[in-house]
Amino acid sequence: MTPGEAQSRIAALRAEIARHDELYHRQSKPEITDFEYDRVKRELADLEVAWPQFASTESPTQKVGDDRVQGFKEVAHRQRMMSLDNTYNEEELRAFHVRLGKLLEAGDQAYTVEPKIDGLAVSLTYEDGRLVRGVTRGDGTKGDDITANLRAIPSLPRELARQGKGAIPKVVEIRGEIYMTQAEFERLNALRVADGDEPYANPRNTAAGTVKLLDLEEVARRRLEIVLYSLGHCEPEVVQSQSELHDQLRAWGLPVVERIWRVRGIDAAWAAIGELDRIRRSFVYGTDGAVIKLDRFEDQRTAGATEKAPRWAIAYKFQAETGRTRLKAITIQVGKTGILSPVAELEPVFLSLSTISRATLHNEEEIRRKDIRVGDLVEIERAGEVIPAVLRSFPEERPQGAKEFDLYAAVGGKCPVCGGKIAKLEVNTESGEGVAWKCQNYDCQAQRVGRMVFFCSRRALAIDGVGDIVAAKLVELDLVRDPPDLYDVPLETLATLNLGTMEEPRIFGEKNATKIVAARETARALPLEKWLYALSIPDVGETTARELGRRHRTLAEVAESKLLQAVLEKARLGEQRELEAPASRKNPAKTDEEKARRKELCARLDADMVALDGGILAGVPSELGPAVAASTLDFLASEPGRRLLAKLRKLGIDPAGTVVEAGIFTGKTFVLTGTLPTLKREEAEQQILVAGGKVSGSVSKKTSYVLAGAEAGSKLEKAQALGVPVIDEAEFRRLLKG
Repeated sequence: MTPGEAQSRIAALRAEIARHDELYHRQSKPEITDFEYDRVKRELADLEVAWPQFASTESPTQKVGDDRVQGFKEVAHRQRMMSLDNTYNEEELRAFHVRLGKLLEAGDQAYTVEPKIDGLAVSLTYEDGRLVRGVTRGDGTKGDDITANLRAIPSLPRELARQGKGAIPKVVEIRGEIYMTQAEFERLNALRVADGDEPYANPRNTAAGTVKLLDLEEVARRRLEIVLYSLGHCEPEVVQSQSELHDQLRAWGLPVVERIWRVRGIDAAWAAIGELDRIRRSFVYGTDGAVIKLDRFEDQRTAGATEKAPRWAIAYKFQAETGRTRLKAITIQVGKTGILSPVAELEPVFLSLSTISRATLHNEEEIRRKDIRVGDLVEIERAGEVIPAVLRSFPEERPQGAKEFDLYAAVGGKCPVCGGKIAKLEVNTESGEGVAWKCQNYDCQAQRVGRMVFFCSRRALAIDGVGDIVAAKLVELDLVRDPPDLYDVPLETLATLNLGTMEEPRIFGEKNATKIVAARETARALPLEKWLYALSIPDVGETTARELGRRHRTLAEVAESKLLQAVLEKARLGEQRELEAPASRKNPAKTDEEKARRKELCARLDADMVALDGGILAGVPSELGPAVAASTLDFLASEPGRRLLAKLRKLGIDPAGTVVEAGIFTGKTFVLTGTLPTLKREEAEQQILVAGGKVSGSVSKKTSYVLAGAEAGSKLEKAQALGVPVIDEAEFRRLLKG
């Protein structure tokens, strides 16, 4: 793999993971299993180790998933909320045990084994025994304040019962999971179907979406539940182990898991996992695994943590449930990018507490590889609460005459929505490089709807109220061609939208319309990076949009970006050099001459890019590689791109970039590790960037400083081994002052 190929693959994987993070954490609509997600993330981590020059602290391998949304106040956790590393087999679990044995210099550690609840992680703060705050995990350091919504959970006490051997702490953070029971999920869906609405997908996503509602009455109508199981900050300490904590939580009157296992050694832990798997279906909440933790808090402190997960705990994920049914048909959906995706229409089968009638088939290559045909008996899988997938077919059960699937023939060579031309192209998929069919008509109705929904999504412009149904109606009535057209739809028109039929009308209503109008006005003031992301520019994910926003002042400047043009020119020189290399080898004199000429050109381009970059990072980040540069410039120069820019100008929308000027840290690269005494990680990173420095995710000889706090991980050890200067927060502040 060449550096260019590695850079492109890293950028593609980051964009792919960012998309799945958005679907899972913000929209509560995951599309892939945890196993598939972890596989993609592991590939990215391996590439970042192999190519450290492309590492970044903004990479999803370095950060906890972020579930914050607009509309809620952000609150800092007193102690970071981390994620858990996952394992899927006994061998990896035993390797975890061996690692801990080396860290603790002990053989048979005491563990707890607990159910892994499939819900939304939260942290509750009780002061002098009274509930004062509830916060989502957010990015691990800060989360959304959902105290008002939490008070609507009837099983959650406002005050701790003064029982048990432990005293009431002055301040305590207690972590847990919000969930929805299967019975409540079915009740809500019955009401939605009766009202003519689409049913919710599953309990986990419904609970997560409910917690983020701003309508307290609606939150109360949906009967959420909570279970608590771990400790954050506690002042003073009242328990010394995880098993003691479980007993104390129960004594305080808090809802806890039905059972935990306190065991010694990995054999006993493995046996407990098996027992949990046998009884977990009787629990009122969904479980997708077991969490294995060192029991003693002292052992946990000794084991420490990495940047995003504790070393003293791990999640063992249970095997996904599978079932068999018949494939009745294969239908085709068209997404916001125009990709044609095959969907399996199944004879209904009950699986994972739900009736399954549809499943993803990913793409045509996947169908052919698995030899799946209409009429086949197929095995489907549902892991956790995600879209079911077809695993395999059973050719021995195949009806006579069943034909291989041909997507082009199935749609008659045309887009099934708009009738436009389709073309085959190479794409990055969950399983790596592949091919897909794409509708070539940018104005295809399905793409218009998809772009509209994405434009209004929480991670883009956060215009709540414009979901699939509303977007489809706006496009159907030709009120919206491009997403910015939403600004031209009057309040009265929005309020009178009929989302039902003439026989059974469902009027959108003035209250909902008013929310959209208010949200779209708020979005006008959002920075350039948000608008770049919201406009669905090909290959521009959230991180890429942020980097573009930090290097350009306006959309018009991005469209004519000299920085992106320089990136393309340098890539072109590199490609030309490779093509001309065989001819140059025949003439050594020409080789030396060409080397000198290209070295001079590349040096000039590097200098130009540093100057155009404002000296911020002393170079262009991996997120702005040639593929991104080409797709950004090409799209904004195309007819649809020019049309979007013209509409935004007409609306008076001119989002500003967050351009950072050169400063005292220009040319310096920092790596952050551990928890700082007063500064949050984001705050420290922002101060470095504002001062012109660069923040990297990995330590190398080129690293200028490692800023280390408490519980610093392996990055500190590597810095010491390489002789890289290690500084604390106090020294960092002195450097900032010059």
